[in-house]
Amino acid sequence: MLTYSFFIRFKTVSLILILSFLNLSRISAQNDTIFVDQNWKITTKDKAVYYRIKQQNRPIGACWLQRGVKQTYPLNYYYIGTNNLQFEGFSTDENGTYLTGNAKWYNQNGTLTDSAFLSLKKTLDFPLIFDLNYSTANKSLFSAGVELCLNTDSYNKFFLGAGYGITNSYNGNYFGLPDFHLSYNTQYLLFLKGGASTKHAYIVSGLTLFNMMDLGFGYSKPFSDNKIPEIKGFTINTTFRLTTKPKKIYTQMKMM
Repeated sequence: MLTYSFFIRFKTVSLILILSFLNLSRISAQNDTIFVDQNWKITTKDKAVYYRIKQQNRPIGACWLQRGVKQTYPLNYYYIGTNNLQFEGFSTDENGTYLTGNAKWYNQNGTLTDSAFLSLKKTLDFPLIFDLNYSTANKSLFSAGVELCLNTDSYNKFFLGAGYGITNSYNGNYFGLPDFHLSYNTQYLLFLKGGASTKHAYIVSGLTLFNMMDLGFGYSKPFSDNKIPEIKGFTINTTFRLTTKPKKIYTQMKMM
């Protein structure tokens, strides 16, 4: 009877220990899961687009040791919902800030879309943007140029740009003007832009269509009056942006 009672108690204790271990393992797995949004910023599970699980660091080859790197972290991201691999590579830090070595990207169907060999660089980059701009005050000005997005990892973006524009006719003569500007575009579809040429300065604000097109109203002030070309007065400004990396530049529409 004692033997049978001991056996029952042993089975009960064992079952409790096994359930406790499984529960602790589940909690540990949840704590080791990192969720990120479309801009690769850490977020909660319900707002996440990708996720990854922390992994232990591992030693790397002698060729990397010559560069002063003693360890690296496997960095695998997965799609929320499908759990398919989105990115696989290595980072020199646990937070995945500095990528190094072979890297691969996949679409949601698991097809390889891109691969590269990365040399110790930060994950932030500066995608090149081509912009077309039309503004009108007392004279119209059409310009084209390039922009850099200074903070692709943020919802609110800074665009630093430079270009060259042509005014409409002054008695058959056309004038060219350089353009330098900085635009601050928010996730709430608003923007503020300031810029200057060698002849005038301007500031405009208004609405942005997901950073693809900005439409604003502002004012232009010439540096010297009565010198051709003289661009002054209230200004209407339209900007179009074209880029090869739309996911990093254009604000994504959110469905409620």
